[in-house]
Amino acid sequence: MSLPNLLSLLRITLMPFILLALRSGRDLPLLALMLAAVATDFFDGLVARKTNQISDLGKVLDPLADKVCVDTMVIALSLWRGFPWWATGIIVGRDLLILLGGLVLMKKAKTVPVSNWPGKVAVTSLAVAIVSYAMRWQPWGYYILLASMALVAISGAIYLNEFRKQRGAA
Repeated sequence: MSLPNLLSLLRITLMPFILLALRSGRDLPLLALMLAAVATDFFDGLVARKTNQISDLGKVLDPLADKVCVDTMVIALSLWRGFPWWATGIIVGRDLLILLGGLVLMKKAKTVPVSNWPGKVAVTSLAVAIVSYAMRWQPWGYYILLASMALVAISGAIYLNEFRKQRGAA
């Protein structure tokens, strides 16, 4: 188990504590925990590239951790902080499609699909929107969410195109 993979697992492990702080309205611990989770996302990839510890497990674990954290947070924020359900549906739906497409590629093409840059930008902008909603920074959270949704649509279209290309090559 490499350090980058441990950082991805730490991100998932932080989720119950983040949810507890969110639900109880403890904003300072909530912000600190969310920033720690974002830092693990930044550093897992950086450490993997700098130390040449990129692995097939890491290629699966990092985006899976992203999806678990983002999807859990948007559902919780929809329940407790007014995050729009329509956005939650789009985000969770896109993530499920990406996971299913990745599983198909792994089975048919025997390859582990990797995250694309638009997807990374979309997740980063969603993280900013999530933090904004969690901290009740409105209306900025909503404006950032709208921009994030555009990036989610763009990255989703790119993932779909890549899936079609790789599936056709298999």
